[in-house]
Amino acid sequence: MTWRLVSALSLGAALLASTPAEAASCKKDGDCPSGQVCSAGTCRRRSTETNEATAGTKRTPYMAWGGIGLYDIGQSVDIPGFGSVSNSSTYFGFHAGGAANLLQLTNDLPLVGWGDIAMTVGSDLSWPIAAGAGVRYDKAGPVQLLGGLGFAFLPHTGGGSNAVGLRIMGMVLYPLPQVHRNLSAQTQIAYDFLNNGFHLFTWTVGAGWAL
Repeated sequence: MTWRLVSALSLGAALLASTPAEAASCKKDGDCPSGQVCSAGTCRRRSTETNEATAGTKRTPYMAWGGIGLYDIGQSVDIPGFGSVSNSSTYFGFHAGGAANLLQLTNDLPLVGWGDIAMTVGSDLSWPIAAGAGVRYDKAGPVQLLGGLGFAFLPHTGGGSNAVGLRIMGMVLYPLPQVHRNLSAQTQIAYDFLNNGFHLFTWTVGAGWAL
């Protein structure tokens, strides 16, 4: 009788050990069991699922970024009898932002919410702000892609009303695991279609960080 009980317990333990565990959700590596890392919100085996090519901001559903760039602010004014007159000025600026996965549209394409705020310096000051939704794609070779549409707001000291409108934004991030596993190089291009005759073209470079 005893040996039958021991055999049954041993068989049950073997079956339990061989049953694949459901991947746990996570926000950071510390939320995962030993030997696993947090990748895009899911615990995965370090050896098979995560390597240097999937480090950086690919590791997480949450990311932040920041950097420097050029901000070309233009305005068109209609003058009766003369038509439309346009003028633009390019400023140096700083910006910071972040994004978070909201839901999975497909296995490889999550819907994200994002936001970005900047400050330009020069003869006039402005604070370009935008927030919206988009998608990210982490399997474009070594890089990560993020893009979307958002509400844009341009407070400024140059006179006249502050402008509002639509921003189109695209970003590329390149993981730098040789520096730090959370770090990615980042560049962003954006264009704001604004009211009151304003428009804004932005190009920035900087770094992304996995949260």
